[in-house]
Amino acid sequence: MEEVSIEEIISEIRTEYKKIDIKWLNLHYKTSVFLALFSYTVEIIMAFFIINSEQLNTTVSTYIVKFIIIPILLNLIFIFAEHRAVYSQGLSLESKTYAVSFIFVLICFVLFSVHGAFSALYFIFAFPIILTTIYADYMLTTITSLLSITFVIISEIFVNWDIDKPHIWDNSARFFDFIIALIVLVAIFGVCMVIIRFTREKGRAAIQKEIERHNLIQKLHIDELTGIYNRRAFHEAISDVEEDDSGISHIFIMLDIDNFKYINDKLGHPTGDRCIAELGRIMRENCGTGVPYRYGGDEFCMLFKGQDLDGILIICRKIQDELKAVSSYIGLDDNLTVSIGISVHKKKTDMARMILNTDRALYEAKIEKDTIRIYVEPVSNEA
Repeated sequence: MEEVSIEEIISEIRTEYKKIDIKWLNLHYKTSVFLALFSYTVEIIMAFFIINSEQLNTTVSTYIVKFIIIPILLNLIFIFAEHRAVYSQGLSLESKTYAVSFIFVLICFVLFSVHGAFSALYFIFAFPIILTTIYADYMLTTITSLLSITFVIISEIFVNWDIDKPHIWDNSARFFDFIIALIVLVAIFGVCMVIIRFTREKGRAAIQKEIERHNLIQKLHIDELTGIYNRRAFHEAISDVEEDDSGISHIFIMLDIDNFKYINDKLGHPTGDRCIAELGRIMRENCGTGVPYRYGGDEFCMLFKGQDLDGILIICRKIQDELKAVSSYIGLDDNLTVSIGISVHKKKTDMARMILNTDRALYEAKIEKDTIRIYVEPVSNEA
């Protein structure tokens, strides 16, 4: 069982959020492309009927250039810019979201300016504003909203692309539609800001709940006296080992404090607890890539994966040496020693056999005390 820090948990959650943002960015980009292509498909279809009707108030060539070719070319440029931004390797995700959001506003500006005679198109600017809420970025939504409102004002006051469009200063109905549109866009902006606020609170709550869940799991799997993993965690770890068919070797170590019953009986349980706590600390600080566990009482173990035996022997000797060094600190007259048994398994592991073999090695080590004994799994003769 590998220890996972709170920082790693938060990083994993943010990584998942980032994946969602990337998916939404692609949808955001595709939505703007679809809107541009759909609008001009409709325009081409309408052009067929307008050109062949009495509603055409200009030449056919002027109409085609003004209402089809120029708008399509402009938005193709914008779509190309969006595509370059979305698939750029040099831009951050934040830069991509800003680029797509702002270019989407420009696409809407072209559509609105060209077809401004239709007052319902005021609300096309709601799309780029609303689509920014998923990113939960106050600044992005604010700037996108300001750009949308600004382009509505610019188009209405300064752009007269469609001569059929009534000017807001000459037509009271158009003026009131303009004012209502601005109010609605501001209201949409306000609603989006509220949504972002609650989206952020929801995200923070999710992270907090995950941290609490992690802390609870840690509490259930950590031995209070030593601060290393407990027997419950050990059983979960060996289940993972049994399912591992990678072929990477596993090395299992069992440690037992020598004469621990004598220490407990003569010096009392508080001293015995200090011995156990010190061994747990020393194992935690020196286990390297291994994972230490307190199996119960004065019985400890460590589990390694993919590490060479020579390196593990160095770790074991260091644990023995450091444990002796704290003997006087604990209040012992003699050195505190630990016996260690090791077993090596290079194939898919039967953990019951691994524990049994390690226990055999530990039994041999305890005969002499303060020694290390290794049980090596016999090499199979099978082809």
